Amino acid sequence: MPEGLTTHLKAHNPSTYHRATTHPFLLAAGKGQLPKSTLSKWLSQDRLYAQSYVRFIGLLLSKCQLPHAPNNAETALERRIVAVLIDALVNIQREIGFFEEVAREYGLDLAVVPDGEETFGPGTITQAYIDMFMSAGSPAVSLLEGLVVLWATEICYLESWEGAKRVMGSVGEGGERDLDGGALRERFIPNWTSVEFREFVEGIAEVVDALASRVLNEEGEVVARCERWWRQVKWLEERFWPDVPVADQESGGVGTE
Repeated sequence: MPEGLTTHLKAHNPSTYHRATTHPFLLAAGKGQLPKSTLSKWLSQDRLYAQSYVRFIGLLLSKCQLPHAPNNAETALERRIVAVLIDALVNIQREIGFFEEVAREYGLDLAVVPDGEETFGPGTITQAYIDMFMSAGSPAVSLLEGLVVLWATEICYLESWEGAKRVMGSVGEGGERDLDGGALRERFIPNWTSVEFREFVEGIAEVVDALASRVLNEEGEVVARCERWWRQVKWLEERFWPDVPVADQESGGVGTE
């Protein structure tokens, strides 16, 4: 495979990636047309997703084996992987606190009961995400596959919100008129599209590609397994976004570059 694994995956069935990252929810978010109730519904589940991510990263860290010998290429890559995973843990801990801070500031509810349920907890798709994380972190799954899942979730999240940001830019300023009071425009979207976040996601891609170049020389079936994980993440991501009123949906969705 001449290109990197992450490049290969993004080119693999791009229509499903487009659907996962251009949902009408994102178009409404960029236009300031998400009411607090809809945003709260999604944030409540995203926060539970984020909490499960902590355990997932811990499982990936347990798969890392630093070689005994110092100063060789294998040691350097393993250390880079460990550094990326530690950064992921720090970031998600900060993110959970950020959710709570912005929720207080804008009067958002982080404990909305999912549709069809009687008590607050993971909805069907959130639970499917949690189950996927536990599966991808299980002993039977390789570190590369787990890192692919990590990268897949992060690149989908980043590029989804980058699309919403482009919509936001096209409609101009107007936070005071936004149905969520400006929470997305003023706080959430800038955070989820920051230079630092893109650099973090690109750092994951770099270690995925580096590890893949080593593993692919030893095991040809790994690409097919990574493709399956990639398809699963895209399927879940498309369904993680809540439905929005028909009036908020315009043809074309969120533009991508």
